[in-house]
Formats: sequence, structure tokens, C-alpha cells
Amino acid sequence: MATLNEYIYEIKGLVRNYHITDEDYLTNRQIEFWIVTQRASWIKKRDRLFIHNDHSLMQTIVADVHSVDRSFESTNDPVHYKILRTATQIPKTINFESWDGISMTGSVDMASPRFNHVEYQEAIYSGNGRFNRDQIYSYSMNRYLYMISRSHDNYWKLITKVAITGIFEDPRDVAEFSHVNGQPCWTPDDEYPMSIELWDYMKAEIIRANIDALIKIPIDQANDDNEQKRDTP
Repeated sequence: MATLNEYIYEIKGLVRNYHITDEDYLTNRQIEFWIVTQRASWIKKRDRLFIHNDHSLMQTIVADVHSVDRSFESTNDPVHYKILRTATQIPKTINFESWDGISMTGSVDMASPRFNHVEYQEAIYSGNGRFNRDQIYSYSMNRYLYMISRSHDNYWKLITKVAITGIFEDPRDVAEFSHVNGQPCWTPDDEYPMSIELWDYMKAEIIRANIDALIKIPIDQANDDNEQKRDTP
């Protein structure tokens, strides 16, 4: 895998073969947009079971956690019971049927047990058994991650940070989050979450769908100039 900046430079190198040199036609931001949208489009077309095991597409963020009232956000009446929730919304994930795009949630301590990430309806009814009462369940709602447990030991309520691994629609959004050491969870000089095989496919699609259109711009302008000259007496 390569970085986003390296992918941008690669596209610019391909563009030079088409003799497009005017930067007004092609900016880094425009290339970034093509890469982000092509990646998301390809992932959405794939089978969920295939994507779920493709770790090259995944990123991990670390989010602050705090305690909130268990009432729905759309209501103003508190229920006076607490639940853990990320302090801010997490980046938008790519959703599939019966899967919200999140593959792992848990403590920032990589050696500790992971949370059971499930759908909302399963989370609120889980943890009643003899062997799963102490487990922590997580679910996503309105782009927040919630954590709940029916453990008699309230240790889980002391959690202040959570690690979340998933397939995010725009990998650049991960840069808004920081590791426990203060470093950003992602920068344009870090590996971009996609495989080399996917990049080879995407390059061809970017050229076909976008670069070919740019090639016509100076040609059309030249044709317009020639038409004006012929029409001028």
C-alpha cells in the first residue's frame, strides 16, 4: 500500500502523458476527491463477507468516551440511567446489509478483551446469561458509538477511550482523531486504506471517467477559436 500523496503524484504523472499541464484543470483536491469516491463506489459493490475480511480497507480511530443519559436524543425527558457514548460522532462508515462497517471495538489496551459489536436491538437484550453478563456490548447509532454492559461490577463505566476499527467512507476523516500519544490517527503520508490490486483498478477508472474529459477541454477551446476565425469577415 502507498500513501494518499503518493497516489496523487502517480495520477499527476499519468496525466502528464496526456500533455495536460494547466494546474487550473487539475488540483490535488480534485484528485483526492476522485480517489475517495472511486474507493467508496468499489467497496459498496462488493459482497459483505468478502469485504469484512479485507483488512487493507480498514482504519482504527481512538475516540474519547463519556457518560450520557440513556434517553433517545430526540426526547427531552431524561430516564436517569447512564450509558457510555463517544464524545463526538465517528467518521461515516460504509454500511452493508446486516453490517454497519465496524469490525472491532474495544479498549485502547490491545491485550484486553474486545467488545461485542452488534446491532442496537441485540445490544439492549444481550448480557443476561450466566456467561455473558460481564461482557461489554457496543452498537452504533446516529454516528455515535454506544457501550453497555449488565455486569454487576461497574468497571466498564470507567472507560474513557475506545478504539474503533472499520471501513470509513472517507479515510481522510480519520485524521480528526488522535492516538493516546497525541499523534493523529491518520495523515496523508500514512498508508491509504486500499490494496495495490484495488488501486490498479481505480487508476483505470479515474483515467476513463475523469482524465479523458479533461483532455477534451483544450481541444474544444481550440475548435471554438477556429470557428470564430472562420466566422469573422
